Amino acid sequence: MAKTQNTVITNLLQEAHETRVKDLEKSIAIGHKALSMSLEEDDRRSVAQSLSSLSLFFMIQGSNEESIKMAEDAIKYFEELDDEIGIANAKYSIAGTLYKTENFNLGQKYLRECLSIYKKHKDYFNEARTHKSMGTIYEYFGDTDSAILAYERCIEAGSKAADNNLISNAYNPLSGIHLNKGEIDKALDLIEKSISMKSETQDIRGLAFAYYGRGKIFIQTKEFVKAETDFLNSMEIHRKMGERLGSAMCLRKMGKLYLEMMDFPKAKAALNEGLEICDNYKIALIKFNIHYLLYELSKLEGNEKEAMEHLENYVKTKDEVINTRMLKVIETYESVSQIEKFETEAAIQKEKTEIVEKKNLELDSFFYRVSHDMKGS
Repeated sequence: MAKTQNTVITNLLQEAHETRVKDLEKSIAIGHKALSMSLEEDDRRSVAQSLSSLSLFFMIQGSNEESIKMAEDAIKYFEELDDEIGIANAKYSIAGTLYKTENFNLGQKYLRECLSIYKKHKDYFNEARTHKSMGTIYEYFGDTDSAILAYERCIEAGSKAADNNLISNAYNPLSGIHLNKGEIDKALDLIEKSISMKSETQDIRGLAFAYYGRGKIFIQTKEFVKAETDFLNSMEIHRKMGERLGSAMCLRKMGKLYLEMMDFPKAKAALNEGLEICDNYKIALIKFNIHYLLYELSKLEGNEKEAMEHLENYVKTKDEVINTRMLKVIETYESVSQIEKFETEAAIQKEKTEIVEKKNLELDSFFYRVSHDMKGS
């Protein structure tokens, strides 16, 4: 392939990656253009890189089947080219799709494979974003200590990469952890730093998540008008970006906000929209929370039949998450080489027994016991 044509494709992919934080649809269009040119030139490396980039964009958008298919195709090319970083980048997209659709155990497995490659090549940018994703999974497990450590490692790697977007990506969830601990001032300080960084770097998609984080704080401090403003700003960006997970998260909190404000029509509209997204994109970890909020709403409205239906769906969804993912979560935690804190097989077997005996407990209690008991063994 002519050198000038190769340069054009490289520049297109660079533009697509830079654009993804502002205009995801444009990034996808540019990625398709790069892929088309690569196929015409029969350049396997450019084809692989184009497929991998598109996989990432589709993962962010929530187009799961397209993302995984393109990542798998990219991996075949990268394996032929013996390109470890390329393989890791494609696997990162697969991991993102998996853990965002409740397959967090398998998502973590892929992320650890990615992290090993990124560390080997001292790729601090990708190391940072991998740590951030792993922190999210640890939060799913209820392992707050490991989540904090992962976010701190994200900040450390992001600093080495001199990338404020990576650093602020970790500030968002860390703010949420402080909020859950009741440390309002720390939570607000971190999220304000994130908003400032996102605004400065023009990371519009990241800014939506930062607004969401601040909105949660304003619910806690009963500043409902400020919370609504942040959530509406967040939703506006998510809709433009086609961001499904972020939209579902935001709509759940908007439903909670409107319940606090006793604005039942707005609460129902937000929660039903969020439920539709969760059903369409298999986001079970948010879905059961929405069912519970709809249960509370129906009770307040005096609709006992509807309340019972949502309560049944809430319990059913939680039970499905526990029973279908429980043993796989344990399998992930069984690997001593992956989770260093689990020192002996006896401790792992003990935790297995305890989890099986208590599998019908609330999901939050389940995840808490996994992190707490495993850490103490």
